[in-house]
Amino acid sequence: MFSGIDEVDWASMEHAYGPADDVPVLLRGLASADPAERESALDGMYGAVHHQGDVYACTLACIPFLFELAVDPDVQDRGSVVELLTSIGGFDLDEDDDEIDEDEIEGAANYAMAAAAVTAGAGVFFELIADEDPGVRLAAPLALATLHRHPVRVLDLLRERLPAEPDEEVRLALVEAAGRVALRHRPLAGRVVEWLTLLVDRE
Repeated sequence: MFSGIDEVDWASMEHAYGPADDVPVLLRGLASADPAERESALDGMYGAVHHQGDVYACTLACIPFLFELAVDPDVQDRGSVVELLTSIGGFDLDEDDDEIDEDEIEGAANYAMAAAAVTAGAGVFFELIADEDPGVRLAAPLALATLHRHPVRVLDLLRERLPAEPDEEVRLALVEAAGRVALRHRPLAGRVVEWLTLLVDRE
C-alpha cells in the first residue's frame, strides 16, 4: 500500500495550514490499527487537506492513495474514506456563475480535476456496495449516485441491492441514493418515483 507516496513532492504543496509535508503521515494514519490515530488522521484530512471543502494540489495528490485505502479489506473505517472521496470529487461547479474571479481560477481547476480523478475511479464503488463492512455499504450508495458516469447502471444496482441488504440504515441509504440520481439526472426521475412508489405500496 502507498506505493510511490514518498516520491511525491509534498513539501512543494500547501494545504489550509501551510506546507503539505505532513500529508503522508495523515494518509498512513487512516490505515492505522489504532482507532484514535485513524480519527485524528481523518480530522487532519478534513481540517487541512480538504478544509471546508477546498481542493488543493495536495488534495489531488491524495486521491490515488485514498482509493487504495477504500478497497483494502484490512483497513478499518473505510466508509469514512469513501465519504472523503465523495466529498473531494463531488463538488458541482455552478454553471450559472457568469464570472470567476482570478483568485478563484486555480481553485475551480482543482475542483474540476478532483471531480475527474474521483469519477474515473468510481467503478470500485460498485463492488463496495456489497462489502462485508456495513460502514462501507452505508457510504457507497451516495458515492455511486454522486460520482459515477452511468446513472442507469447505478440505479439498476441500487434496486438490485435493496432486497438483499440486511442493514436498515444501509437500506435507507440506497433509497436516498436513488433520490440523488433523480435530482442529478432528471430524465430518470420518473423511473425513480415509480420504484419508490412500489416500495411504499409494499409496506
